[in-house]
Amino acid sequence: MGMGGVYREILRPERIVSTEKFDQSWYSGGAEDTLILVERNGKTTLTLTVTYESREVRDGVLKSPMKAGVAAGYDMLDGVLASVVAS
Repeated sequence: MGMGGVYREILRPERIVSTEKFDQSWYSGGAEDTLILVERNGKTTLTLTVTYESREVRDGVLKSPMKAGVAAGYDMLDGVLASVVAS
């Protein structure tokens, strides 16, 4: 599943705004992602907001298996980060 996009804003170390567009799009248009990182007491919280071109597109994406895929990706990231901290 190929996809690409453009970084619109990078504010180190707390904010990244980018676009996303699938090579073989399964929904209309693209999306804009805003990733926010907040560090408190040695822990970092990541919040990702994805904005679609319409409510109908958003609702269709939410009905897809995307939630499980995103969760699996973040679980993998947790494992990578835990191994880096442990070493």
